[in-house]
Amino acid sequence: MNRLKNIIIINDWACRDGGAAAVALNTAVELSKKFNVSLFCAVGPIDNNVKKSKVHVHFLNKQDILHDTNRLRAIINGLWHKKSAVELERLLENFSNEDTIVHVHTWTKALSSSIFRSIAKSNLHLVITLHDYFCFCPNGGFYNYQKSEICNKKPLSLSCICTNCDVRSYPQKIWRLLRQKIQNHEIWNNQNLHFISISNFTDKICVPLIPSNAKVYKLYDPVELSLHKRVVIENNTNYICMARLSPEKGVNLFCKAITDLGFNGIVMGDGEQLDDLKKKYPKINFVGWVNSCDKEKYFSQSKAFVFPSLWYETFGLTVAEAKSYGIPCIVPNNCAASEQVADGKTGYIFKTGDLDSLKAAIMKYEQTNLKQMQENLLNSFHPEDLSMETHLKKLIAIYNDILSNEK
Repeated sequence: MNRLKNIIIINDWACRDGGAAAVALNTAVELSKKFNVSLFCAVGPIDNNVKKSKVHVHFLNKQDILHDTNRLRAIINGLWHKKSAVELERLLENFSNEDTIVHVHTWTKALSSSIFRSIAKSNLHLVITLHDYFCFCPNGGFYNYQKSEICNKKPLSLSCICTNCDVRSYPQKIWRLLRQKIQNHEIWNNQNLHFISISNFTDKICVPLIPSNAKVYKLYDPVELSLHKRVVIENNTNYICMARLSPEKGVNLFCKAITDLGFNGIVMGDGEQLDDLKKKYPKINFVGWVNSCDKEKYFSQSKAFVFPSLWYETFGLTVAEAKSYGIPCIVPNNCAASEQVADGKTGYIFKTGDLDSLKAAIMKYEQTNLKQMQENLLNSFHPEDLSMETHLKKLIAIYNDILSNEK
């Protein structure tokens, strides 16, 4: 029997600051058409679609810790935000674990780990979607920002503690370690704990770190895609990259490979590295942040899409977008984007962070029958598998499975 009535969705942001927030807010709006949905969030402004929906918004109206000008307050609230705990506890008192799910998407940027104590007190079923690796890794990415490489150290081990991997400084790493210790105590002691993994790759990285008493479900994030007019890739000469221009996204690797090979490259995206990359690679066309119309324009000029990320990406949305145009993709092996490519059939896979491997993959692509590869891609691409409708059906089934196993 389906017992699900109430869903409390928890997210740092009330607006679409990124992929995780988009999933949280979109699912909240859609679920509110059938269920009693509450959104507990901290940072505004509140999304217009949420405002117009039946979602009950519990909004703390606070700054995220990065932009709080009172740095001492930010340091303390990042470890334990008391108001989040108090307000959430007050909200959860109104619900029963027989028909209610608490679903957490993000918490590290504003709400803090204090929310998990309130959830545990309520005895309600907790679901956490693994959009990133903050449940396990102090910096959230299993990535050493100082060395620009993936980190394989055991979280909170002596080796981890002694390593300066932080994007800013080692004192910041110490703060992250303390936050992780607090968080671990609150999350792992919850007896009603469940996770949603968004890819097979995420499973491989995270499941070994999850206690056996917590169940892990598999569910891809929803991506609203439709097949666009086929791009005539065989007539194009541009290799395309679309990413935030920060070190872990590997845009420098893309630019270096394309420049070394003497091919044409277009980079869509903005970020801290933009000015430096422009100076370093004058032959690459940097077009900045693009809206949907501009994105379609540049995709239509693409011969192939390159996804050069250096870290453990949990999905690779831009790869799915490129495929919807019939554009084969060249992706790294050490991230979830590799699940979207059949090596040598619908695209190519190269060794993460390896310049020579990326250049070799591009040269293989140059020798490929592009029409055949595109046909293979389009025949195997099923955007409905990632639709919101499919996502909601599977998500509701997960919620009901959790409730049906209530002892």
